[in-house]
Amino acid sequence: MTLPKSKDIPNIPFVNPEVFNMKKLTTLFTMAAIAFSIAVVDAADKKKRDPNAERTVKGTLKCAKCSLKKTEECQAALEIKRKSKDGKETVRVILLKNDDVTKAFHKEICKADVFASVTGKFEGKGKARTLVASKIAKAKPKKKK
Repeated sequence: MTLPKSKDIPNIPFVNPEVFNMKKLTTLFTMAAIAFSIAVVDAADKKKRDPNAERTVKGTLKCAKCSLKKTEECQAALEIKRKSKDGKETVRVILLKNDDVTKAFHKEICKADVFASVTGKFEGKGKARTLVASKIAKAKPKKKK
């Protein structure tokens, strides 16, 4: 059996041996492998934040009863101001659980608002979330640009 002449075979790389180039094929597979490995590594780096991990949140500590009029009893509340994507400023209030850490700091809050950083874990879901503080410290507010 004789092979057909190259003029009779179409110029398709895997059919025509004259067009087929091993270097091009090796380069193609190498580039594909590199692109795949970068995508896999990048996907592994983007981990979700642990919802039960301790976080530090900065904001204005206020009394939920005296200043904000949100509760029947005195309780610490953290007021956070953020800018939304539209550029509008939004205010969010997070109530702190009444425990020894917040009660020790509450004397300062009832008299005046205090900018502080609160470290703790969140409990609950949605709007009923409360922050269980493990540490409260006075902080300096950010300078406005």
